[in-house]
Amino acid sequence: MNKNAKKIGTMALVAVVAIGTYFVSGTYAKYTSKMSGNDKANVAKWAWNINGKDFKSANDLTESYTFDLFNTIKDTKDSANETDVADDLIAPGTTGSFEITITNNSEVNATYAIDFTETKSDTTLPIEYSLDGANWKKSANEIDIAASETDTKLTYNGSTNTVTKKVYWRWAFEGSKSTNYTSAQTDETDTALGFAANTTAPTVEVKAEVTVTQID
Repeated sequence: MNKNAKKIGTMALVAVVAIGTYFVSGTYAKYTSKMSGNDKANVAKWAWNINGKDFKSANDLTESYTFDLFNTIKDTKDSANETDVADDLIAPGTTGSFEITITNNSEVNATYAIDFTETKSDTTLPIEYSLDGANWKKSANEIDIAASETDTKLTYNGSTNTVTKKVYWRWAFEGSKSTNYTSAQTDETDTALGFAANTTAPTVEVKAEVTVTQID
């Protein structure tokens, strides 16, 4: 056998071995699996009730709740029902209160804040406001309730999901019995308001805006 013949024979042998190895490796087995899974979560609801009015959809944001600022007028002298002034009217020596009740019907914890806005047709009206019946402010704007996770937290379940805030108001009978109008409130300024009621009665209005915010 010459040199070229040996070379060809060797190449053929290598080729056979390589092919044989390919086919043998193709017979190896292995584990193989494909697995899948899924899960689902629902969004927690956001729902509130303020003074009997349900707020549970975006459309409800255009609605408003009401409270009667002068629902029950008392006498500042003894806190009994006022009998010296005509019904549903205020005058020197009258007082009263109104309430805002907030209920968390959501499925998350939250805080609340209340922003009061007072509008007077006559700035000399000496109405004072208080959140505790002891510390009086000259304007309802000064008794805003700020949100705090400690003081204004409402849970979504349990006994702390409802809060009622009472706001007191009064028109002191005279300046000396007032906290903020001691010198500004006189018989003359009160009398001028009474005379004005013969034509266009002076008015006072308080608006309360409640903001509720989820706690992270």
